[in-house]
Amino acid sequence: MDRNTYAIGILSVTAVVLLVGIAVVGSMPRPALATGQMDRGGDYIMVTNQFNTGTELVFVIDAAMNRMAAYGYDINQKVIRPWDSFDFARIPGMGRPPGAGRP
Repeated sequence: MDRNTYAIGILSVTAVVLLVGIAVVGSMPRPALATGQMDRGGDYIMVTNQFNTGTELVFVIDAAMNRMAAYGYDINQKVIRPWDSFDFARIPGMGRPPGAGRP
């Protein structure tokens, strides 16, 4: 056994080990890491939140109208459904801004 055959053997074993490692890591499910993400565009604010272990909600806040709506994904129907809406004007001291109409 000469040096070249020995080096090819070592490199082949290393390649197989790395290929198995990539296959194992690639087959593992990765959890969604979107909890607590926020984005703002104009008068709208979107926030994600985990409701329970199997449900995440998206809250959409309309800052101009002082309203918030929550949406969740229905896994059985594969659609996004509204969960609830809330009018901030119901909170004392959080009235509508001047000139804002009712939706």
